[in-house]
Amino acid sequence: FVVNYTDCFNMASLVLDQYLRCPVCMDFFADPHRLPCSHCFCKRCLEGVRQHCLSFNCPECRQLVVLDYRGVDGLEKDRRLAAMVDEFAHQQQQSRVCKEHKRTVEGFCETCAVLMCGRCFFSDQHSGHTMGDVDVVAKKKRDEISSELALVKGKVDSILSDSEVTVQSQLCALQEQITTEFEQIRELLRHKEEALRLEAIKLAEKACHGHDKIAKAQELKMKITDLEESITTDGVSFLQNMAELKERVRIEKKLVSSLDSEYTDTRICLPTLKHGDTELFLMSFRLAPASDPRLRIRKSSDGSEDLTFRLSTQHLESSNCKHSAKLSFHTNLVLEKQMSPSPAVHAASFLSSGYLVLLDLNSTLLLFNEDYTLLHELRLEDKAFDVTALSDHMLAVTIGAAKRVELIDVKDETLQSNGKIELDTECFHVSCIDDKIVTGNGSLVSFFNVKGARLKTIIMSGMIQSLYISKSHRKMYLNIRSEYVLCADMRGNREYKYKHDDLQEIGGVTADNRSLAYACGSKSNNVHQIGPDGRLVRIILSKENGLTKPISVGFDSTCSKMFLIEKDDTLKEAVKVYNVNY
Repeated sequence: FVVNYTDCFNMASLVLDQYLRCPVCMDFFADPHRLPCSHCFCKRCLEGVRQHCLSFNCPECRQLVVLDYRGVDGLEKDRRLAAMVDEFAHQQQQSRVCKEHKRTVEGFCETCAVLMCGRCFFSDQHSGHTMGDVDVVAKKKRDEISSELALVKGKVDSILSDSEVTVQSQLCALQEQITTEFEQIRELLRHKEEALRLEAIKLAEKACHGHDKIAKAQELKMKITDLEESITTDGVSFLQNMAELKERVRIEKKLVSSLDSEYTDTRICLPTLKHGDTELFLMSFRLAPASDPRLRIRKSSDGSEDLTFRLSTQHLESSNCKHSAKLSFHTNLVLEKQMSPSPAVHAASFLSSGYLVLLDLNSTLLLFNEDYTLLHELRLEDKAFDVTALSDHMLAVTIGAAKRVELIDVKDETLQSNGKIELDTECFHVSCIDDKIVTGNGSLVSFFNVKGARLKTIIMSGMIQSLYISKSHRKMYLNIRSEYVLCADMRGNREYKYKHDDLQEIGGVTADNRSLAYACGSKSNNVHQIGPDGRLVRIILSKENGLTKPISVGFDSTCSKMFLIEKDDTLKEAVKVYNVNY
């Protein structure tokens, strides 16, 4: 058993290299500071994580860290770790020294595959060997390995491409099969509907005929009642009229026989549902976790069939490409109104009454009716940042730096101040749920009651740029650093994180009543529709639809209308309202 100390040293160096790097910047520790949870980070990394706040979560274990007035300087410096980093760097520098002659490495022996100093070149040990410059040999060997990797990567890409084509072909074939099967079933249903209509017409005719028979029978019953009264007279009168009574009885009896012969069975044998010789027990196509559209046809032991057809708001779409198909929600947007009421609109909200409220950078609220006619303007005293609807007639406007929320009442097509809620922290982004006001500031989401008392605060993973609370599904949708959309429950537990290369500089985020989220990208110039599983459903609007840098998006209470706030090339804002059809 021979121990290769060089290999052991190299392995130990690799392990030590990992432990001497900051988990945030992945570089060697620079001025490391230790958190109360014992995890260490560079001082500059901690400054970036806390983002000027006195509380943040440890990037490693997520434990809450509360700083004093000194900030990061108040944390303990890890001098031993700093010394280890310096010593390791020194050892790494020493590793570039020739061990035999204690001189700096200057070349590489390709025959022996070892690094050499100047004296090694002239030693008998490397006599006649192929020598080379370190950088030249390294480039040569690097190119050789890169060529081999390129070949391997090409084969992997070929496998993936073939697999993708196969999957897409199978998906297109499945779509064609679905279309054919459902068309046959629709034709079958059309035939059954026509047969039932014919049977309904026959039944209606029989019902009319039955009404005539009922009328005749009721008239006959009245005559029989008269006869019954006639035979109850005294004996002399009865015997005198007996011949006439017998004749009347004979006539009524004949009428009864006539009505009885006209009676027919009105029961209808409805046609059974057939689909050729095929017995379809269950077909289920799951297009997304949010719904489960099914067509179910079951045949029982007695030969009868049961049909259940549950409709869905989703459908399967395919492009004209031979090997391309995609699943999407059937959502159509129709532009209803485009207006430019103010050159600096940056926030908006729909009231459940149908009114649209806009907020511009001059802290002016603009009220529009359902026909988008301007009804009233209200200028606020301080700098307003965001607006949301608390009820069908009440608005909440955040006055960020002033640490308060203005309550605005919509009465008689006017805007009237209805009080202020003083908070204990700055508030910028605002939403609401139940009777609570939810604000976003920095990386904090705070819940307040209508009196301004703080109920709870949730620390999120980054700087909040916009905030929306879905009342129907009780989820939070946040734009974090304009980089990704974060969906979380009301406790702050992450549901999903959505980040897409084709969604850049995210502006507003919102959600409809079907658990679908929407995010607009001002740089990518589009609006993404995000499924409940945190995946892209489709891009519902883009520059091909006339978008120009969307910065905010939102729905009315019924999610039948959607607004977009956009900027043009002159940085003026425009508001577009779309009708939404699912």
